[in-house]
Amino acid sequence: MKRNTSLFTLLYLSVSTLVIGQELSFAPDVVFGNRSLTYKHLIKYSINPKLSVDNLTLFDTEYGNDLNNLYFIRNTISYALTKNIRANTAIGIKNPGAFGTMSLSFTTQSHQFNFTYSAGSTYQDGFSFEQSIVASYLPSFGNDHQGYIDLLATGNINANGYARGLQQLKIGVRKKQLTTGLAINLDQFNNARKTLTNTGIFLKYNF
Repeated sequence: MKRNTSLFTLLYLSVSTLVIGQELSFAPDVVFGNRSLTYKHLIKYSINPKLSVDNLTLFDTEYGNDLNNLYFIRNTISYALTKNIRANTAIGIKNPGAFGTMSLSFTTQSHQFNFTYSAGSTYQDGFSFEQSIVASYLPSFGNDHQGYIDLLATGNINANGYARGLQQLKIGVRKKQLTTGLAINLDQFNNARKTLTNTGIFLKYNF
């Protein structure tokens, strides 16, 4: 019941952000893989040039088996300390339950390239040090077409070692708001004693 209440609260906050936002971006992303179907979206609302909120949601559903289903819902408040550095605080739910995170992130971007590195502390049944890298490269070619290379990599380290890792790589073509191509998702748990792999095609649309 407690978990259901927390999940409802987070979903309510996500929908509220979507409804009240004026300067809003929404980017749903679906991977049709060999092992599972993965849905991910990022909803971001800029309150002003320094303050923003976002919701990142991911569900990974294995075909015909619920044993390895993954979920991740995170709501973040971010404040710009400088042009490139932001302070972030977040709450969310992921396997196996609720978590909270405080971090600093560094971002650099140009017309074709975006890079963000984040580092901080996450609490979920104990503290862990969490790092993440998000990088994307969109070279232009032809009329209204861009190449698309996108990398997401995260890792949590606690007193027992490498608790959780995730890498996602997408390579494809973008035309206006729609991006399609090939994707690979890699997951590691408990010092990589358990690993999951999912490869397939993806569709992403930027509203």
